[in-house]
Amino acid sequence: MKKHMKLFSFLLALTVTASSAGCSLSGKKNSSTSSSVLSEDDEGNEGSADGAKADEKKTDGDIRPQDDFYGYVNYATLKDAEIPYGQYGTSVFMDESDESPSEKIVKEIGKSDKKYAPGTNEQLIHDIYAQAISYKDDGTAEKEIMANCDRILNAGNISELMSVYGDLTLNYGSPSIFQFEVMHDYKDSSRYAMYLYPMQSFLGTSLESIHDEISKCEAPNNIARDMFRIQGDDYDTADEKGRQMVYIGMDIANNTDFEGANDMGHLLALEKTSFEEFDSIFSNLDVSLIDVFCADAKSRADGLYVIDRGQCEKINELFTDENLDKWKAYIYSTYISSMGYFIPDSSEILSDYFPKSKEAEDDQAASVVLNYLSKQVSEIYTERYYTPELDKGIHDMFDEIIGSYRELIANADWLSADTRKALRKKLDGIKLITAPEPHKVNAKDAKLVGSSLYESDKALTRKVMDDKLELLSSPMDRMKAMMLSTDVNAQYLPCNTINVTVAIMQPPMFDPKGDHAANLGGLGTVMGHEIGHAFDSNCINFSPEGKYDPSWLGEEDKKILDERADVLTDYYSKYTIMEVFHVDGKLTNGENYADLSGVECVTNILDDKEELKKLFESYAKTWCSLSVDSSGIERLKTDEHSPEKIRVNAVLASNKKFNEVYDIKEGDGMYVAPEERVSRW
Repeated sequence: MKKHMKLFSFLLALTVTASSAGCSLSGKKNSSTSSSVLSEDDEGNEGSADGAKADEKKTDGDIRPQDDFYGYVNYATLKDAEIPYGQYGTSVFMDESDESPSEKIVKEIGKSDKKYAPGTNEQLIHDIYAQAISYKDDGTAEKEIMANCDRILNAGNISELMSVYGDLTLNYGSPSIFQFEVMHDYKDSSRYAMYLYPMQSFLGTSLESIHDEISKCEAPNNIARDMFRIQGDDYDTADEKGRQMVYIGMDIANNTDFEGANDMGHLLALEKTSFEEFDSIFSNLDVSLIDVFCADAKSRADGLYVIDRGQCEKINELFTDENLDKWKAYIYSTYISSMGYFIPDSSEILSDYFPKSKEAEDDQAASVVLNYLSKQVSEIYTERYYTPELDKGIHDMFDEIIGSYRELIANADWLSADTRKALRKKLDGIKLITAPEPHKVNAKDAKLVGSSLYESDKALTRKVMDDKLELLSSPMDRMKAMMLSTDVNAQYLPCNTINVTVAIMQPPMFDPKGDHAANLGGLGTVMGHEIGHAFDSNCINFSPEGKYDPSWLGEEDKKILDERADVLTDYYSKYTIMEVFHVDGKLTNGENYADLSGVECVTNILDDKEELKKLFESYAKTWCSLSVDSSGIERLKTDEHSPEKIRVNAVLASNKKFNEVYDIKEGDGMYVAPEERVSRW
């Protein structure tokens, strides 16, 4: 999520039903082909004649809050909403006609006549922008890129090819099948660790889609065909090379665990693999993949976590000289297609892949800068948007939410006194992280700007890897922000911190001068959600110190917590989209717990009925969204979050104060029998 308030991942507005008695929500489809399906009263519904107040019928669809609160709040916004061409969804936060604040910052600095000090964020942004605007290869880039292509195609064996591949990845930014990442250790968040994430895509097409539908191989086949035509192959010869190449993708797709990387249980069960053992997995190579892809990582750590060992073993099986030409085709195609931006004039094919637009050159240049210098732009964004007033407002809200949680835990008499004491200790240890600390300016960084954009690309690519490796050998700083200020996001980390970015603190989510109840319903529920993750079914296993230790709580209370989690799983599994496709209550359990917990927390702060109404409406507006059917259905299988409409209605249907404020009765669409409601605390 890289655009201020424009790229929220709020992409679903679908009909929601719960099959349990008394919790049925009806819906009527509009004329749109998308799933902007909002529940309306059935004709003759008892609830439509109960004397609802005029202010509870303010939508064109006459949706009552008692029947579908999400639809009641968002109908007017969604009924005329359209999904932009080529997109899978949209939301009230997405307006592609506007520039994001990040883009405005880049263009302002890029077009400035000011002279900036060497190594400063402004100097780097200004100079890279200027290079992007005026870039035209003088033949230097084409010569080197084509020489690298020859290195790939002339490799004598698979080990030699991997050595070339590693060099192109490290020093030229070529995409790699090996996704090495440095991040906090899932088992012990007081330190950093290296993880090898599984290969997820094959020349731009997801492996999972290739696994599910063989016809998806057509796209990578076509890319490879076009790239080999650049080399001078005729159409049929180039197409055959592409066709042979995709067999590798099919084999890897059929031996990939598509869930492990997102399964906390799987990640926590991983044992660290020594570098020596890792090299032994790739027994068909005479070179160390760590050495060729990760430079001096072996001198900085003692091993790594391999998330999908089965995929690695299959790749090793494919690392044979019999498959040499297939691997050459893949590596060549990924390299030349990723470098084509720098040499579009060298080939009509590349000019089609990388069209230039004089009218949009400012936008293209800004995009280039944001790709290279996102951290630098983030720091300037922080300077401009993270005001002292905002800092105070966000910390005051954090303290208020922590205080509410403290009260909820104290009153959770279904837990033992010792467990409540332990949970309060973890709660009181949670730290709020907002904007990243600015880096120390180094005048030598001015040298990252080379003689051309192509040369700058190489320097900046290598710096990314150097910074990543430096992190690997550094002590873990739990107060270090893990996201950019320009990201619209918030997260809880097992080291017992929450990171709330500056971008998500902006209106409409939060306004330090705005209404307190609306702020609680917006960013307040988000912060409450993230704090709630400290006690969800996954992170409850981490001690207050951030170490994975399921025994830190008593067994008896752990059993009670697990039983409540099972009840929550069953509750959400009854909800559907389009009245057919059920939510996976187990997959979404942790996020559902956090949603439930966050709303319980913020509603515990208020008692006034009108203030609570503002809170609930603000919460529903936060998740106002629209999605195509296929995207919504696909997300049910992979997204750990429930669909947005369910995140509103399922949570509020079980919330005591919501039921009281809107006088929810049996027969109403939002009604859930008291004995079937779920609660975190």
